[in-house]
Amino acid sequence: MSATAQSFDYLKQFIQKKLDCSTANWKPLIIGIEGPQGSGKTYLSTKLTKKLSEEYPSLKIVTVSMDDFYFTFQEQLRITQSNPGNMLLEGRGLPGTHDLKLLLECFDKIQMGQLPISIPFYDKSLHGGKGDRANMTEWNHVTDRKIDVVLFEGWFNGYLPYDDDTQLLSNWKKIQSEWNPKFNSLSLEHISKLNQDLKNYVKIWKKFDCFVYLTTTNLSNVYKWRLQQEHNLIQTRGIGMSDDEVESFVNRYMPAYHLYYHRLSEITKLVPDTLRLDIGLDREVINIYKASL
Repeated sequence: MSATAQSFDYLKQFIQKKLDCSTANWKPLIIGIEGPQGSGKTYLSTKLTKKLSEEYPSLKIVTVSMDDFYFTFQEQLRITQSNPGNMLLEGRGLPGTHDLKLLLECFDKIQMGQLPISIPFYDKSLHGGKGDRANMTEWNHVTDRKIDVVLFEGWFNGYLPYDDDTQLLSNWKKIQSEWNPKFNSLSLEHISKLNQDLKNYVKIWKKFDCFVYLTTTNLSNVYKWRLQQEHNLIQTRGIGMSDDEVESFVNRYMPAYHLYYHRLSEITKLVPDTLRLDIGLDREVINIYKASL
């Protein structure tokens, strides 16, 4: 079975269980979706929203992306200027580049059943590809009915920070040594900042009622998947990054992958109902692990 089919079956059981227990006092659900860049998490989230909406027509089900909560262009410029030499904060993408206050406000309104709900849209094409939050006229304004289920997708959803700085910095030194000289421009201060920023996201993960995540046995697949996406973009639109540019682009994210990716299974401490799907290079499901339910 595909990742979509496996996830659909799991979430159908989860939602049905909640319906059977609390039809009269339904509490909106927030379902976290995680997958490395290029793994198909956005496709998965979109397909699941469609299939679950067909299965449960009485429920209002929406997809929300972490990407749409990036800081504005001007705020991101301020962050970059405040962290000179830190490539992790030279633009959007990593922990520390999202408006968590706006995201929490959105989730709180959904969980309280309020209307209207305005979900922002981040236009990555603005400012020469550096991106900016779109005008509110382009946001997703939900006014017709309360949201019952949110599928919230993001590439580092569920990543857990190190509590012990000694362990963090020890692991980072090993990573630097193994990949020398790829990450030599990053100082211990930069890594500490990344870990500190990630701590602010745990309050988001704690709102998850259920979590579905894709894993790959080889992180080099992220490079290969991103190259596939860019080659497809060039074929369809005639524009895109070169292979070297793609490698440089992915390199900026790899410190977070190397530090936190292998710790994803610990998310069950916060979110007991969890589905893990191990996928291969062709995004085929290799192994399945279910927690709780």
